[in-house]
Amino acid sequence: MAAGDPAVCGFRLQRKGKFMSRIESLFVAAILSLAWLLLPTASLAGIHTWDVREVFSNADGTIQFVELWEADGGASEVGVGNGGLSSTTHSFSFGNGPVAPPTTHKSYLLGTAAFAALPGAPTPDKIIPAGSVPFFDKNGDTVSFLSFDSWTFGAVPTNGTQSLDRISGVGTNTPTNYAGQTGTVNASAGPSVPMLPAPMVLFATLLVVGVGSGFLMTRRAAARNR
Repeated sequence: MAAGDPAVCGFRLQRKGKFMSRIESLFVAAILSLAWLLLPTASLAGIHTWDVREVFSNADGTIQFVELWEADGGASEVGVGNGGLSSTTHSFSFGNGPVAPPTTHKSYLLGTAAFAALPGAPTPDKIIPAGSVPFFDKNGDTVSFLSFDSWTFGAVPTNGTQSLDRISGVGTNTPTNYAGQTGTVNASAGPSVPMLPAPMVLFATLLVVGVGSGFLMTRRAAARNR
């Protein structure tokens, strides 16, 4: 075929089009790969230095807390408020938004509603959802903070006063929230007996006295008629 032949020109244009498409595809792939490499770095910034530090549970698992701790001294690890926690059987996300810096060696507290109601308990930064209670197995479990940290531990004390600390081991519980409020709780008491209102107590007392008096009077009358 001659160089100026329309068929030759069309073939060259077709090859050029395919070559350009290949270049464009490689360029797009490179951009996407670069974005994929950059996105994890952006998402890791401000969240990846938080570790699971302390766990606490009562005997039936209704009173539990998990404390996270900024372990590396990072002042800008503010993404913890958008983190998530998981155990062998449950998981949930926080969705509280970024915390205020600095975050250096601060704590972030997750607790059940029953824990939050205890005297002396600092306010949890996030309540563990009711459907995820007990959150972890008191006989041993693995608790993870997203993909950044996991702690596999054995049996947790259930005497209501001691917790398991990742660094110091078994000791008096010391729940601490992000605001720096700390405390010690006592979850050893059994279920409380509900107290009746004073008017009901008075009514019940009078009722018992009245029934008792009536019974005695009946017995005396029966004895006289013998």
